[in-house]
Amino acid sequence: MGTETWRSAAIVTLLSGAVAGAPGDGAAQDGAARGPSGRSPASISWPDDAAVPAAPRPLRMPRLPGPVEVDGRLDEAAWERIPPLPLTMLWPSFQGEMTEETEIRIAYDDEALYASGRFLDGDPGGVRANSFYRDRWAGDDAFDLIVDAFNDDRTALKFTTTPLGILLDDEIRNDAEPGPGIEYLNPEWNAFWSAESRITEEGWFTEIRIPFSTLRFQPDDRGRVVMGIIAARYISRKSEKHIFPAIPPRWEAPDFKPSQARDVILEDVSSDRLVEVAPYALAGLRGLVDAPPSAEPEGAGPREVGLDLKYGLTSNLTLDLTANTDFAQVEADDQQVNLTRFNLFFPEKRDFFQERASVFEFNASDEVRLFHSRRIGLGPDGEPVRILGGARLAGRAGLWDVGLLDIQLDGADGRPGENTGVARARRGLGDGVSYVGGMLTSRIPTEGGARLDYGADGLFALGDRELLTVQLARSWREEGEGASSIGDASLARLFLERRSASGLGYYLDLARAG
Repeated sequence: MGTETWRSAAIVTLLSGAVAGAPGDGAAQDGAARGPSGRSPASISWPDDAAVPAAPRPLRMPRLPGPVEVDGRLDEAAWERIPPLPLTMLWPSFQGEMTEETEIRIAYDDEALYASGRFLDGDPGGVRANSFYRDRWAGDDAFDLIVDAFNDDRTALKFTTTPLGILLDDEIRNDAEPGPGIEYLNPEWNAFWSAESRITEEGWFTEIRIPFSTLRFQPDDRGRVVMGIIAARYISRKSEKHIFPAIPPRWEAPDFKPSQARDVILEDVSSDRLVEVAPYALAGLRGLVDAPPSAEPEGAGPREVGLDLKYGLTSNLTLDLTANTDFAQVEADDQQVNLTRFNLFFPEKRDFFQERASVFEFNASDEVRLFHSRRIGLGPDGEPVRILGGARLAGRAGLWDVGLLDIQLDGADGRPGENTGVARARRGLGDGVSYVGGMLTSRIPTEGGARLDYGADGLFALGDRELLTVQLARSWREEGEGASSIGDASLARLFLERRSASGLGYYLDLARAG
């Protein structure tokens, strides 16, 4: 940035009654959704405080006492011995009386996490089931299972299915809070899991199986795995949601917040080694019928081969490798009209960059980002550039979130090749919210003119709802013949906010860029 500017903003808002019918921050009701009459009771039960969100005492998730088949029938004896979760109405009236009977059960075995739902409906014809496409929700009834596998209270994986058994999966970022340049739901993340549903005269029924290799968890010192769990049923025609645990509607998306998930303990589980291989080959013929003499001669068209590999180094560290990368299968971007002087930032849809993508975020605003992966593979004018190969490591080690990236771009049309690198580390401070971290990015052309951007950031919880973000960043550029410049672009930012959907909310944003 050639000039130095100061920017500040302060907004104070008073939000009262933001959620209709919300009685406030009352404790969770003991009453659970009642199952159909005549059903045999489970052999175990949840404690009285099971539905309390973010409770300090984790629950022991029950193991399946026998095999189950994921077919949407729920007719195995093993499910009868698993207690249903104590549910609470979230919408339209928090802790109101649920109008339909709902049973949700969760359990696990040595290989996977399971969930089942018995969603009775007094008007089975009113069950909404519209979409047949993966990752496309069209106002259907739905069952959500949200898993904070790292138990970091910031990120989670959302698994959703519908009465037609359609799979929708998302990565939840930033504790489901919007931020500068951050969409808290990343729908481009996809995983291997399965679900089957059935619609009957009573309502609809569903079963979900999520392999542990999909969840990327981290055992504690005693070999246990502690995860955060949120489970919910959505009745579309009534805009009614039943949820576990009893998360109050204080936030924009309370039903997605990892920090409010109920911690559960899984014992004696391990993850199979994750290996995903995606090779490709591209070939073609070129020719014209009744071609004029000036036309290009017939012959072979483009010929390409390449490979993508995903490998789980551990249950919580994943390595992605790519060679001669092909992104032809990626969905095209929606067209946008840019009426500002800032660049557009299109969302990242390439699978290679999706694993723990939130680790690589360092955004001061929608327009100021230390790293944006969509720039990789594009030339100065937006034309595609061949990616010769690359490696990407993402995951967690202890309290550290880590991300490493190295990509080699091909040279073309007189433009030199370029190496792009990113190193990111972020350490949690133990309260489930606060962290400190740093980031380094590099762009090194083969003919010189390297550029480094580096920064440090931190998020600090000052109270129950007050948060302070601190960000510092600078750049270094090689200018040739041994010369370089430091600080031709820099950033200093303080961002204070109070997150709440009711009562007093505010934010104060002070930034210096130059």
